[in-house]
Amino acid sequence: MNRSLVGNFLILTFLVLTLSGGVMYFNAFQKNVAAIHTLFAMFFVLSVTFHIVNNKRPLKNYLTGKRSKHRAKYQGVILTVLLSLIVFAGYQNVAGINALYDWGNEWRNRQVGKEESSFDYQLIKVNESIASRPLEVEVKKGRAFKYPLFAIWLEDSVGNYVETLYISRVIASGVFDYGIKEGGVWKPSVKRRPEALPFWSHKRNILAEDGYYVPLTPAADLDGVSGATPTNNFVIQTKSESRVNQYRILMEVNQSYDWNEFYSEDKFPDDEIYSGSGQVGQPSMIYSSDLLDSDRSERYELLHLIGHGHHSGRDGKLYTDMSRITTAKEIVDLVLVKLR
Repeated sequence: MNRSLVGNFLILTFLVLTLSGGVMYFNAFQKNVAAIHTLFAMFFVLSVTFHIVNNKRPLKNYLTGKRSKHRAKYQGVILTVLLSLIVFAGYQNVAGINALYDWGNEWRNRQVGKEESSFDYQLIKVNESIASRPLEVEVKKGRAFKYPLFAIWLEDSVGNYVETLYISRVIASGVFDYGIKEGGVWKPSVKRRPEALPFWSHKRNILAEDGYYVPLTPAADLDGVSGATPTNNFVIQTKSESRVNQYRILMEVNQSYDWNEFYSEDKFPDDEIYSGSGQVGQPSMIYSSDLLDSDRSERYELLHLIGHGHHSGRDGKLYTDMSRITTAKEIVDLVLVKLR
């Protein structure tokens, strides 16, 4: 193909890509700009292909170092290895490699009023059993996320508890890492938190020796499905032992000390949990989605906020009046379950 034509086409497509790329980097997403950038990226690939065909001999010499002297002979190999390492490091999200992208992402988020610039996820694996169906639950944190406690479980189509898929380790064991303070130092200790996840604990319906439904000691049914409390966005990889064809997946989340105007620290002075040993705030938030498992095909389902639990865990009712709930609704931004 005519070298002059290919050269001019390369220059023009490069200019369009540079301008459209700059607009995309510094501004919120615009479909028309993205479409132009994509189209000219294809043109650029074609132009580079013709350029390689027209100049295959000198380009081959550049890569192999033929006719080059001394260290210049190895520049093609060195550059190939170096760029490959950079690509690998970027794919693995090595610290610092993606800094330019993260800065641009933060800049664009500010244009539309978003706060979060990083979308890293913690991976939590529970229930490593073989003869069961894999599920993944993705939870994207909201602006009020500060180390909340979680329970994720299944019910049948009429609301009967089936099994727990994931439970925060401190709830499953009854032992909290910061349970008691001795000599100015926090130490692990048993703490009773019936207000933490009351909807889940009453659904599970196993009464502990002290009269609460939340576990007092490690329980056999929770051994394989408990995990560390997430500190960021997270994905839980678990498996279901259930054989029912139609069921619901639910998630309950609760965060201590997130008081508001109604659920204040001294709101219920006669409640021994809320004003006593509990680490309270607004009540737990409950999310749910109906799942049909008959075709066993891979698909995704969103969980929706359906209500809250009792503020001190006195019962296992679902309270649908959300008028007094404020920041607790912003602990979680998105809950997505993947069935495989």
